Amino acid sequence: MASMDADRGSDDTRRQAPVTDQHRELANQAMQEFEKGHYNQCTNTMSRLGDARATDVKVVLNRSVALFYQSNSKAIDEFRHNIQTVFNMARISPDLSEKSNLDDADYAVVYYNKAVLLYHEKQHRAALSILEKLFRYVEPIVRKFGPVSDEGLAQKVMLLLTELYLTVHQPYDALNMVQNIEKFLTGKSQNSQDKDKNESNNAAAQEALRAKLTLYKVRCNLMAKQLINKKEFKTLSGNSHPVNFAKAYHMYLRGNAKKASKMLGNPPSVQLSPSSGECLALMYTNNQALLNMALRRPSLAVCQLRDALHYNEKNSRDTVPNDKAKPPLPLSYVSQHYILLHNLGVLQLHSKQPAAAFECFVECVQVYHRNPRLWLRLAECCIMHHKESNDGDREHRHKLEVVQDSIGSGFHHKLVLGQGTLSDKKSTPSSGVFPNLNLGFASFCLQNARSLLPTDPQDVEPPAQDEQSEFSPPLADPVLVSAEPCNPLRETEVANLRCSILAASAYVALCENEHYKALTFSVDLLRQPNLSPAQRYLGHMYKGEALVALDRIADGVDELNPENVTDVSTTLPEASTEQEKDQEGLAETREAIVPWSPSSVGVARALMQYNLAVAYSMRTEYGRALKALTESSERIGIPYPVQMFYLKLYLDLKQGNKKGAISLINEHFGYNSRT
Repeated sequence: MASMDADRGSDDTRRQAPVTDQHRELANQAMQEFEKGHYNQCTNTMSRLGDARATDVKVVLNRSVALFYQSNSKAIDEFRHNIQTVFNMARISPDLSEKSNLDDADYAVVYYNKAVLLYHEKQHRAALSILEKLFRYVEPIVRKFGPVSDEGLAQKVMLLLTELYLTVHQPYDALNMVQNIEKFLTGKSQNSQDKDKNESNNAAAQEALRAKLTLYKVRCNLMAKQLINKKEFKTLSGNSHPVNFAKAYHMYLRGNAKKASKMLGNPPSVQLSPSSGECLALMYTNNQALLNMALRRPSLAVCQLRDALHYNEKNSRDTVPNDKAKPPLPLSYVSQHYILLHNLGVLQLHSKQPAAAFECFVECVQVYHRNPRLWLRLAECCIMHHKESNDGDREHRHKLEVVQDSIGSGFHHKLVLGQGTLSDKKSTPSSGVFPNLNLGFASFCLQNARSLLPTDPQDVEPPAQDEQSEFSPPLADPVLVSAEPCNPLRETEVANLRCSILAASAYVALCENEHYKALTFSVDLLRQPNLSPAQRYLGHMYKGEALVALDRIADGVDELNPENVTDVSTTLPEASTEQEKDQEGLAETREAIVPWSPSSVGVARALMQYNLAVAYSMRTEYGRALKALTESSERIGIPYPVQMFYLKLYLDLKQGNKKGAISLINEHFGYNSRT
């Protein structure tokens, strides 16, 4: 709430009647009543002052703030209208354009009030736009006028900017703002040493503020996944839930989910904070669910996330019990529905429930449509629904479908073979961009995911060596890619995400018989520097299959050489830059929640050898194909995948080995065939 001062004012206010002693007395009385929380009395006092100074911008602003507090922060529309009235009276731009006049500090208060209103209405980008422009005026205002109220305004602007930067996932900007606040506090304390030596309350407030700044710095480092600086983590004091959440998240990023679960502490009460609109019980339950998933307790994790959604719905109902009720501003937008729904979808996907996860992601993508990883998750739901894993090819029901029927008898006895695993594909139409659990929609999602990624560094030509020596720009903060509602993606995470998207794109293209696209994606995948051994294995496999399908069998045979398979682990390559080394030991180094298959080099080579046998058979080299198939089946072991039976029957018949085919049918399918 701005204060009255006769020595300050814009050109408009100077043309008004001079401020009398009575006006100053009313202004001081209103300020005292406001600080004591007597908003009804403050409003009456401001009304009397407003009658005397109806065109004074400061009086109109202060009266608007008093009325807003009198309504228990519920008269939001009226307050918004009053702020616009102040803009019109002062002839300043509501969006703080370059032409706006901020020579008067009280005009800065108007913009700050509007930013606070936008912040609570979840219009974070709009609030950030105003405050970033306002911040350029804050320091000159303080230097020019220097009273405590303006210093308080500067501090409030910087604190709200820090909170906004964290809300929109810009941790480096938030960290820079925290450093500005610390410099501001240092200069302020030096200037006030001779003035206020006996104010213990002020010292306690400063200590609380410094603890808050420490927590801010920890949150910034956690969001940026900068874990090398342990100083701030050790200085975290207290046993509050925000501190416990920060400590637990630090342990989670370190890979110690069990210890992180203990550090969360006891469950808080299921109540909303009247000042922030946050529900600690909801956050606690959400965090416990994610930790339980990391601890391989998927069923418990999904139940806890559903409890968190229940808390969220209850809070929304309690805040707005009916259409006529108006909640206070901090409680007007308390729902965390889409964040919780996103987390629930991730848990269900890891729990092998693709249909349920798909429904969650389809709803979330309408809000977070610029998140490339969310589009990948949608595609993964479609892929898992299409085929959960290759282990299904070993099931007995598929083996029973190899021989579908027996026709005739005696010399005319015939066996009808099945269509293989092709008959098990889902019958959902595979085209269009409408949300459906099919590979056509998966292809659309992957296209969106690729388009949202930044330019591939492999496609950018490095500058000439002489240019590098001439121009050496200063080191800048790492570039982060937005992935709301999650934390932003670092450079290495973007590279890893690109590899996952390309691998999924190549697989979907192969399943959709778009072999040229599959070849393009697999070639692009294999040139990525951040490939894990498992992804490199998939890249060669998909590239070889695409080449064979495009009738480039010789190239496909070279690509499908089993001897080239030396490692199929999911471990990422070692860090190559200093920034990557600073971020070692993060969550991605933990053991995968869903185990990777094939888990051994021997089985991986056997699967590659089966594809090699198919390539040989297409080149009519049936002897080499049979040899490769035999070696592959010995390594894979029983039960054999059903594709091997089809290929063995095909090769025996092509080579005229009728007895071998009959023996295979009699041994594995229970038909006594003699012809």
